[in-house]
Amino acid sequence: MSDKTDKLIISKMSLVVTTRCNLKCRLCDEFIPGHKPLPDMTPREARRVFDALFSVVDYVDLLHLSGGGEPFLNPHLAGLTDIAFEYSDYFNNLMVFTNSTIPVSKELLDALKRYKNRIIVHASNYGIAPERSTELYKTLRDEGINLRVIKYYGEDQDYGGWVDFGEWEPRGRMPEELERTFKNCGITRIMKGNWRTRDGTVHWCQRSQRGMELGIIPDYPDDYVDLLGAESRREKRLKFHEIANKRYLSVCDRCSGDHGSDDASKRFPAGEQIK
Repeated sequence: MSDKTDKLIISKMSLVVTTRCNLKCRLCDEFIPGHKPLPDMTPREARRVFDALFSVVDYVDLLHLSGGGEPFLNPHLAGLTDIAFEYSDYFNNLMVFTNSTIPVSKELLDALKRYKNRIIVHASNYGIAPERSTELYKTLRDEGINLRVIKYYGEDQDYGGWVDFGEWEPRGRMPEELERTFKNCGITRIMKGNWRTRDGTVHWCQRSQRGMELGIIPDYPDDYVDLLGAESRREKRLKFHEIANKRYLSVCDRCSGDHGSDDASKRFPAGEQIK
């Protein structure tokens, strides 16, 4: 995040377009298994969030249409892609996510082709339904779509696999421990913030956003920016800076803190399916 020339520039912002998924991954960092999915984002809702976002944030380098689940399941994804590009002056590139197991619809493929000079499809490959993955990748590559495949199965899994974020109960960490947890977290140390929103409340990380959304943890207003709230534009912009420069978030006491760990013993095979 940058405030050069008094502009609020964010390196990455995710719009969560669905919490539905066709997989049941153990250690899902979106905490999808075991929770009832929320309604898919509609074009009207997306435009409302984009209006609010870009009335506060001047520019986003990489805008995501991502999921608390599988984005290709949202029947409006093609339309959401079109709507995103109505705001094309406010971002550099758009990344669309998939777990590689759902075929691309004709409508979505047409949308990806329309903006292919500025779109990246991020495909996580868990080694599930390989024939579908192969067909999907061929379809996208044949159309010249910029495709990024992340391998999450077998040997040499990207990032060494997944981590276990642990249970949600408070751990009773002291302030110094919480500071270390926040500072050493991959979201802070590597990503410089995994800013994301589904309903207009922008959170630093998925555990904060999903925990409050699901009512698993208390509402901590100091830990998110409410784009649709009554605060002034200036107050909301300051809030982005305050969160990015926090010593720690309240949710840090409800997390293993293993995200971004270099300890191989804290890495587990990704995408293992719950029976």
